[in-house]
Amino acid sequence: MKTFRGSEPHAKVMPRLAEWCDEAAYAHWAPNGDSVPLWQEAYEHLIAEGRLSRVAHPSPSHDSRHFVKPRLRPLIGIDLKPARKT
Repeated sequence: MKTFRGSEPHAKVMPRLAEWCDEAAYAHWAPNGDSVPLWQEAYEHLIAEGRLSRVAHPSPSHDSRHFVKPRLRPLIGIDLKPARKT
């Protein structure tokens, strides 16, 4: 992860995070074993140990540390319809 964090494209866009995002958080974590943790396990770790990133215009969810649960079902293949104009 340290290699990824310091390389392109991540390193190039991170200075813009504060202006682009209204919510951002991260957690330092070294999971046990060689397997990739499940999304739910990573989410629980973010809730317990996560830190807020600095953002210029934080949303109420950011300020209250309300982290949205990961979407476990992809949207691919779902019949999405555009919102109707009123």
